[in-house]
Amino acid sequence: MRNPNAKHINFDFMKGIIPDNYLWLASNIDMCCERKGQFLFAEWKRIYEEIPVGQEKLLNALSLNPNCHVFIIDGYSDETGTEVNRVTRWYKRKKVVQGNSVEDLKRILVDFYKYADKLSVVPDKV
Repeated sequence: MRNPNAKHINFDFMKGIIPDNYLWLASNIDMCCERKGQFLFAEWKRIYEEIPVGQEKLLNALSLNPNCHVFIIDGYSDETGTEVNRVTRWYKRKKVVQGNSVEDLKRILVDFYKYADKLSVVPDKV
């Protein structure tokens, strides 16, 4: 986070705007990267921090999209440094541990970039 003093957005203002789904709310994702129409999403959670139900549904839905690569990172990255205890890939409703260090996360990011770079489909320029 570039601004360590930035506040999280409170999405409670959305409660009730869909009468049949009162608790339909937005969710944030900590990390998003794009390369040639492929997307990498990562949610960082400190040890023992739970993923809220709505966010879990969102990440699961993203993991079912073949253009989305979804990861859960147990650790943190803030003004004190970066710690990665575990990196788990969420893929088609399965969760598979892919690494357990900052170096493993860097390798995963480079692998994602190389994978996306090899794809022949490039989105239109904006």
